[in-house]
Amino acid sequence: MSDGIQREYRRRRGIPPTFLTLLVAAVLVSANALYAMASLGPSGWDMLAVAAWVAVAGRVLLEQFRARTSVTADGVTVRGAIRTRSWAWSEIYGIRVEESRRSTPRWSGYLYATDGRRARLPHLDEYQLGDPIGEVADLCATALRLGLTSLETRPEVEDRIARGARRRKAWQRAAVASLVVAALMFALNTWLIFTDRPTHSLLLIGGVPLVCLPVFFLVADRFGEERHRRLSHPRPAPRTATGAPPD
Repeated sequence: MSDGIQREYRRRRGIPPTFLTLLVAAVLVSANALYAMASLGPSGWDMLAVAAWVAVAGRVLLEQFRARTSVTADGVTVRGAIRTRSWAWSEIYGIRVEESRRSTPRWSGYLYATDGRRARLPHLDEYQLGDPIGEVADLCATALRLGLTSLETRPEVEDRIARGARRRKAWQRAAVASLVVAALMFALNTWLIFTDRPTHSLLLIGGVPLVCLPVFFLVADRFGEERHRRLSHPRPAPRTATGAPPD
C-alpha cells in the first residue's frame, strides 16, 4: 500500500517551446555546416559546430523522452538524460519548488540532500503539472505523515544550500560575460576576414571565451562571497567619545 507517496513524474505534454526552438536551431545550423563542408571542404569550425549542436539536440531529446522522477516509500529516483540517481528518505533534506527566470520551465522541483547538494527533479515543473508548488507541498506532507521525513531545520545544511545558490549565480554571470567575449571575438574575426588578414576562427570564437569562463567565475564567486559577508556581518555603527552612537 503506497498511502499516496508512490508517484511518477514524466513527460505528459508536448516538448516545451524553448526546447523545440533548440531542436530547430540544431537542425538548421548542422545542415548549414554540413553543406559548407560538402561545398568548400571540411573545416575545424564546421565540425565543432555540428558536434556541439548534435550534442545539444541529443540531450534535449533524452531529457524529454527518457528522464523522469519516481517517488516511493523507499526514496526518490531521478532518471536523467544519461544517468540514474537514487536517494533514500534518510538522505533527503527537503524537496522544494524554485523559480528560475532564465530557464524553461520557470518553476521546477528540486531535491536537496542532507549534504546540501541539489538535484533537479525532471518533469516536476509548471509545464507538466498545473500546480507544482501544491504537488510538492502534498508530497512533503504525505512523507511527513508516514514518518519518512521531518521538518527539522539544520543550519549547517542551510548554509551549504545558500553557498550552492551563490555559486550558481556566479556561474551564470560568468557565462553571460563569456558570451559577450564570444560576440566580441566574432566581430574581430569578421574584421580580420574583410581586411584579408590571417584568421583563427576556432581559437578566437571558441578558445578565448572558454579560457575566460573560469576566470570570470572566480571573480564573480569572490565578489558574491564578499557581498554575502558584508550583508551577514554589517559593520557596527560608529560611536562618539561617550560611547553612544551618533544622532
